[in-house]
Amino acid sequence: MLEKKEEEKGRGVTEHEEQAEEERRKKEEREERKCAAVQVLVQLCEHDDLCVRANAVKLFCCLSEGGDEVTLVEHVNQKCIETLLKIIKSSKDEEEIASVMGIVSNLPELTQITQWLLDAGALPIIFSHLHNGKQNNPYKNQLIENAVGAICRFIVPTNLEWQKSAAGTGIIPLLVQLLESGTTLTKKRAAISLCRFSESSLVLSRLIPKRKGFLCFSAPPETVCPVHGGICSIESSFCLIEADAVRPLVRILGEHDPGACEASLDALLTLIEGERLQSGSKVLGEANAIPPIIKFLGSPSPSLQEKAIHALERIFRLVDFKMKYGALAQMPLVDLTQRGSGSVKSLAARILAHLNVLHDQSSYF
Repeated sequence: MLEKKEEEKGRGVTEHEEQAEEERRKKEEREERKCAAVQVLVQLCEHDDLCVRANAVKLFCCLSEGGDEVTLVEHVNQKCIETLLKIIKSSKDEEEIASVMGIVSNLPELTQITQWLLDAGALPIIFSHLHNGKQNNPYKNQLIENAVGAICRFIVPTNLEWQKSAAGTGIIPLLVQLLESGTTLTKKRAAISLCRFSESSLVLSRLIPKRKGFLCFSAPPETVCPVHGGICSIESSFCLIEADAVRPLVRILGEHDPGACEASLDALLTLIEGERLQSGSKVLGEANAIPPIIKFLGSPSPSLQEKAIHALERIFRLVDFKMKYGALAQMPLVDLTQRGSGSVKSLAARILAHLNVLHDQSSYF
């Protein structure tokens, strides 16, 4: 009897291994077919028949969504980039234009690819379609979603020159406007872009110049940014406050889509990083951002919940915020100490200790 069970167990392992091997083989075959298809579609993007070209572009856009980065990098070169941008400039097919924007949005965020796009003049081309889009275009929403997604790649915080080039087009006020009027995906992508811009604001905020000469004859002092402590502007330091982006971002925190909420929260939390905790928290408090952040403690999205609790752990170090919002956060925090994951449970207990609800030596730590 024991030998029979061992035999069945061994056969089960073998069957499992065979199934895993079969799945791996099928996946490889799918990737090979996809790679071959991308190669053909890249070539068809140069086809003289506009109908063939348009269909190729639309299929290429579909394949690029969640596609294998290696496959895209292998077949998308500088010539392909230039071809795609020529289509955007010359095409009369609005769906085709939206699809090309989608391809650009989906391309891996590699330095070489982004530089090719910049060299080919992608930024003003993309911006012109965002700024001057046809109101009666049936593909307007798709076009804007993809164009904002394409803009994201030029705003990586590790490259200030790219960010300055993007800001120089006037994109930041338009992104703020799209926080109010865009689709859920557009709002999410606009918030991601603004978050990336805001990550650079502190280093770009201009130091306050020392006043010289007699005070009565000197120029009036420039307004100091309440968060970054220097002279900020939209295009020079990408400041969310100067761009009037804080309240639109806070309004997105009330939306149902967790992705849009998380992107907006990420942007807002750039205002309380490091030594900006007190000044940034004051700005968030004035915009009524703290209650929705507390509400995220009960979010079904683990990443949104975790970001909210980390933010509140810092904000509640400030006495004024602890006094004003502590009672509102108490019950959700107690709930997390009962059902949260290990790190979340421990952090919730730590905040409750800040609020004098739990003792510092609690077993939850």
